[in-house]
Amino acid sequence: MAKNPLITEGAETELRAYETQLEFSGEKGHAVIVEGDWPWRFVFWDKAQYVGCVDVGKGVWFTSEWCETNSPNDLHCYEPIMDKQLRWSRVQILETGPARARVKWTYTLPDMRYRIFHGNTRAEEIYTIYPDGVAVREVVLWPGTENNHGGNANLWQMAEWILINSAGTSPLDFLQMPTPFTLRNGKGAQIDVPWPLPANDFEPFCDHYPELADWPMYIGKINLEGVPNPFIIICKDQRLFPFMPCNACKKNHPYFNMFPGKDFYNIYKHWPVTDMEDFIQWVPAGDDIGKVATHTSFMDVNFALRRSSDDYIPTPDQGATWYLLVGATSQGTDGSELEAIAHSYYQPARVEIERDPGEPEELHRGRVLLEGYDYALRAYTFRKQGKDEVKLTLKPSVTQVNPVFLINGWNAPQVVVKVDDKTLREEDFRFQVSGHDLVVWVKGEFSEPARFAFLAKTGK
Repeated sequence: MAKNPLITEGAETELRAYETQLEFSGEKGHAVIVEGDWPWRFVFWDKAQYVGCVDVGKGVWFTSEWCETNSPNDLHCYEPIMDKQLRWSRVQILETGPARARVKWTYTLPDMRYRIFHGNTRAEEIYTIYPDGVAVREVVLWPGTENNHGGNANLWQMAEWILINSAGTSPLDFLQMPTPFTLRNGKGAQIDVPWPLPANDFEPFCDHYPELADWPMYIGKINLEGVPNPFIIICKDQRLFPFMPCNACKKNHPYFNMFPGKDFYNIYKHWPVTDMEDFIQWVPAGDDIGKVATHTSFMDVNFALRRSSDDYIPTPDQGATWYLLVGATSQGTDGSELEAIAHSYYQPARVEIERDPGEPEELHRGRVLLEGYDYALRAYTFRKQGKDEVKLTLKPSVTQVNPVFLINGWNAPQVVVKVDDKTLREEDFRFQVSGHDLVVWVKGEFSEPARFAFLAKTGK
């Protein structure tokens, strides 16, 4: 098996989240940054309304977007990037340590006149980031109920592949031609999308590539020259990513909307690093490409999107939640390594807990209990009583990549980790204790049953 670039080597930089003043594209502002052992970092910057971004270097960023809606009553976009004055957008470090960092971003969905859709539509996103540079982006939406401003929504959107270029750079400086966007299905099939994008206007992706309708997952990677390649992973499962079936092809997949490829229409300057408030919808960069910060969109993903007056667009439930994996991978990879992490996340292993001698074999009762696999945390979660010792066996149906374990009820400040009775070296796992939660990230791939032991470390 080829080496998976998501399995990191060395420990040059500890994973950490911190606040700082960040300068990008000639502007400076408050930011939360998460860094680790990888040539990219996660950035939440006030000049981009704290949108979660991946900085891949050389003035190039990426974002997997935010929640957005649109009204049949006006041409405004209702989304957090319209909150140029930061009336509602906030960022907070929830946790930071060697094993993981967690950052929360909260915002509303206003238009350019600071009118919030239905009066109080808001969202919360939590990025949970591990030492392999992969983040779970948890998106929670609370559609507004205060009034009916905006009327019946035309769309509910929560993901998009967006490249960001600082002033002095153009996407054409970095896009790997002739196919800068690749979409994979987790089973070896892929679609290589050319540049310019083949759409003449905003068009259903399935009009051009109908084969995606039956895919079980969507692994989209922007292929760049000289910098890491950012990605989004979406599992086609209503439990993890709610959606209405596509109203273009009438098949069971989210509505994917491809951006137009004509001329340079798909390079915009209304976000980020701008306080521009005198526009409706969006602003193509035109002759300002390379002179100002720009963003370039490839494809968005929707809970639902209206294409005609006959389309019914339901409102998501209060607290509706979507999970995506977001990050970057080494420049020049084919993306197959992302399939491994996608399957590992989507199909966690079966877990058998090792009971203490004489402990009754009672279902869902005992000193150590499996609470489940938490997709928001990408972690097997347990709670225990008594001694700081947990032993279990992972029995995977697919290869588990860099598994994470969260044990509630842990009291010791240190932990020893064993796999198949072999004590792991310090460089082969990361851990942290927050209150009584022990979080352990283990480096490696596990295709066969593996016995894990977590023990209190004694002495020095």
